Amino acid sequence: MPETRKQTKEGPFGEVFHEWMIPEYTEHSRTSSWYLLMAIIGVALIIYSIVTVNFLFALIIILAAFIVFIRTYTPSKKVKFQIAEDGIIIGEEYIDYDRIKDFYIIYKPPMIKKLFFDLKGVVADVAIPLENKNPIVIRKRLLEFLNEDLSREHQSLTEQLDNLLKL
Repeated sequence: MPETRKQTKEGPFGEVFHEWMIPEYTEHSRTSSWYLLMAIIGVALIIYSIVTVNFLFALIIILAAFIVFIRTYTPSKKVKFQIAEDGIIIGEEYIDYDRIKDFYIIYKPPMIKKLFFDLKGVVADVAIPLENKNPIVIRKRLLEFLNEDLSREHQSLTEQLDNLLKL
């Protein structure tokens, strides 16, 4: 018989311990020289893909430029992030603790104040801005459910490239 979960007044995933609003994606402030440089690189890559008869690569470059353009003129929505008894909730997406390998916090204000979840399988880390939350309190609560990876002292390469290239 399928397991039925009793919905409590706290929510369908048990008691909610912490919650705060986070941006859907990181908004970067870009200068006009950044756009000029990226346009030059984009055109050069499209020319290269045409010369090498790799039209799929050209399509990927055009789509990436289109996504950057859309994200520039569309403000990031705020979504609710929750740490609950049975897992974490990001907006409408629920991630059970069983799907999370471990977590780590990088707290080097004012540049980096993020909570990372390393999911099982071939999936990128989930990065959650801590905003004005106390990382010690968040860490203490998460240790009740997950292991902490103390060896991680830096953001993933993907996060670093995202910040460096302002993508």
